[in-house]
Amino acid sequence: MLFRTFSKYADFLPPEMLHSFFIFALKFELFNKKKIFENLQINLLGKKFDNPLGLAAGFDKNAEVIDGAFGLGFGFLELGTVTPMPQEGNPKPRVFKIPEYEAVIQRLGFNNRGIENFLDNIKKFKKKSTDLIGINIGKNKSSKDPFKDYQFMYEQVQTFADYVAINISSPNTPGLRDLQKKDKFKLLIKKITKLKKKPTFIKISPDISAYDLKNICDVILNEDSIEGLILTNTTISREPIQSMPLRNSWKVVEQGGLSGPPLKKKSNEIIKSVYNKIKGKKILIGVGGISSGRDAFEKISLGCSLIQLYTSLIYKGPNVVSDILSDLSDLIKKKGLKNVKELIGSNIEL
Repeated sequence: MLFRTFSKYADFLPPEMLHSFFIFALKFELFNKKKIFENLQINLLGKKFDNPLGLAAGFDKNAEVIDGAFGLGFGFLELGTVTPMPQEGNPKPRVFKIPEYEAVIQRLGFNNRGIENFLDNIKKFKKKSTDLIGINIGKNKSSKDPFKDYQFMYEQVQTFADYVAINISSPNTPGLRDLQKKDKFKLLIKKITKLKKKPTFIKISPDISAYDLKNICDVILNEDSIEGLILTNTTISREPIQSMPLRNSWKVVEQGGLSGPPLKKKSNEIIKSVYNKIKGKKILIGVGGISSGRDAFEKISLGCSLIQLYTSLIYKGPNVVSDILSDLSDLIKKKGLKNVKELIGSNIEL
């Protein structure tokens, strides 16, 4: 409650400063919201997840607060995005809160301290069997060969990951989304599968064309070494936030990816489309606009086995994780289901 109140009335503070305060608090493990809901436990990737709700990439880019983040109640964490070399990202200001929608526009640009610092941090973490970690990898902005970046990063992180997420969908690194195009995507998958030892996911843009999305689905359906897709990254569309007057309307024209509740509809449309194509043969991780148990229920019902959040932490604080899990557990019971796995792809409506 304290964090949510602080966030609400601290619009005058740069959002990145607020994020730094949150990271600082998590280093001291000030929050302990871990609670087990038996009907949310699920087995995937040869692992038992305490629940299907994870922390999305972008929050803990440098693997600094693993213990603290797990203390919030997440069933898994996705760390990163991390790149081979450190990079500052795009010039500030580069993060903009849209309070009217509880949304954020950001163009961080894979700011992180690089793989050496990331590995130093993660090696200090005393991992338990229930601590499930995904590592999200990207390329450096200045890289002349993105394929080599991804090959190098995959080899570096796979020892420490329960799964590896390949980010080819951020709108804030020039040319990155081109890797979703048919020929480049096939080449990327070919190079990664030569190295592949850990479960591997590809993170996709909500702005992808129907043609490219179909091609990606066709490729992964014929590639046993790719476990599934993460749907979706942020959107460059501003159409979702044009239905009401904004106090600071200038923010709408800022470049970058839009996240939060306005992304939910677009993300869900992609999830529904992909699930209809893959028919449960691959695992989907849903992200985009989850801020309530109902949002979580809907994404799982559309076909996601796992889900993630980030932006709702900014507006609702650390309690949002336990609130969502509690509500999701209750909704599953009310629908007469014994376990969350029965909800996946069921299209049950609330």
